[in-house]
Amino acid sequence: MNMQSGKKISRRAFIKNGLRLSVLAFLGFGFTSRNNIGIEHVSLGFPNLPSSFHGYRIVQISDLHASFWVGRDYLMQVVRQINRLKKDLVVITGDIITGSVNYFWKRWMPTDKDDYVSMVVDVLGNLDGDDKLAVLGNHDQWDGKKTELSLVSGLESAGIGVLRNSSKKIVRDRSTVHVAGTDDYWISCNLDKALSKVPPDAFKILLSHNPDVREGFKNGTQIDLTLCGHTHGGQISIPFITHHFLPIKDPSRYRAGLVQEPYGYTYVNRGIGTLVFPLRIAASPEITCFTLKNRER
Repeated sequence: MNMQSGKKISRRAFIKNGLRLSVLAFLGFGFTSRNNIGIEHVSLGFPNLPSSFHGYRIVQISDLHASFWVGRDYLMQVVRQINRLKKDLVVITGDIITGSVNYFWKRWMPTDKDDYVSMVVDVLGNLDGDDKLAVLGNHDQWDGKKTELSLVSGLESAGIGVLRNSSKKIVRDRSTVHVAGTDDYWISCNLDKALSKVPPDAFKILLSHNPDVREGFKNGTQIDLTLCGHTHGGQISIPFITHHFLPIKDPSRYRAGLVQEPYGYTYVNRGIGTLVFPLRIAASPEITCFTLKNRER
């Protein structure tokens, strides 16, 4: 009986240790995967794209979440990869810093969130190219006006224009496209204001952190390309489960990647950083490089 009992205990211990090792392997894989940056190349054709913009390249990053876990060295790696790409415009679609969630880690790893603002601004100042635009995400606005305005001021000093319910006209050979950008959907988004100076028949690109911005599209609102982030692609992506936890209104449609709309396209970037837990599973960080094409050429 003692021998049989010993065998049972050994079997039980083997199962327990196997489960522990599996959990550790899962966490270790997720921890290392958080830095495996992928570059997604997306080519899109539009019948109304001005011919002078045929071949126009846009590089998008999102959800940097500068924080204890997302530091200078990693973000500089992102910048170096972007600088190696051919591009005409770089866009950043929000959550550049991690806001109030940083307090989760302050209990064990005290640090000053304001340092993240200056750090990420310094890093992004190394982006090359003439045209660089950004919008704010919920985390960029959650820590109050002081942090929000410090981030905006820093980005603009680094040569990155911040679209706050406003737009920018880009001119090429007397033709134009308009890039509009909103504040975060949960806080101070005003889509009508962002589009107020954009001609109805213009080719339009919209930058907005949260894909729920499409809820504000009125009948007849025609946006050719909407670029978003916010979802992290689930961050830990488990089929048929993850999308239920995403904080957006249509998570199965807008979890990540390209969505063809009744008019135009939406693209949801998986982001660069992580939130709360420094893990990514089946949702690797992403730099997206879009090539716009005129279908008639």
